[in-house]
Amino acid sequence: MELEGRAASVEDITRLTTDFIDYYADHIADASRPFDGLERALDDLTARGYRLAVCTNKLEWLSKRLLDALQLSRRFAAICGADTFGVSKPDPAILRQTIARAGGDIATTIMVGDAGPDIGVARRAGVPVIGVTFGYTDVPIADLKPDRLITHMHDLPAAVEALLTPSSLI
Repeated sequence: MELEGRAASVEDITRLTTDFIDYYADHIADASRPFDGLERALDDLTARGYRLAVCTNKLEWLSKRLLDALQLSRRFAAICGADTFGVSKPDPAILRQTIARAGGDIATTIMVGDAGPDIGVARRAGVPVIGVTFGYTDVPIADLKPDRLITHMHDLPAAVEALLTPSSLI
């Protein structure tokens, strides 16, 4: 609206946001698909004994709806959104509380993300971060200097293992 020089009241923004969320919820998985190789990577990580969680700025119920539609929800010990704890990325509280809800340990946590808030929350929480070069971002993820960078999900298990070896955490 700003680009078009149109003014909007708080009520207008609230109505438009509600309309958007309603539409998004009704069409949540119309065009969404897991990234190529994601399910195999999650299988591999789970087989190695890793616990998985989702920490997103999306609303929790929308995240669960999307993951349910993609038949991925069962893979995660916790699915937490910006409304779950009343904070969003890059505030480290959202990641710390997601880890706790999943029964995890921050000392053995790795964040995987595709955008600045993901890198920011990991840095502020003191956990390593794997950046993916695909997904949504307005800044190239490599410019944000994640601890590891992957270009395909099949590289995720090896990146996790590399970050969790004692020599890589020194």
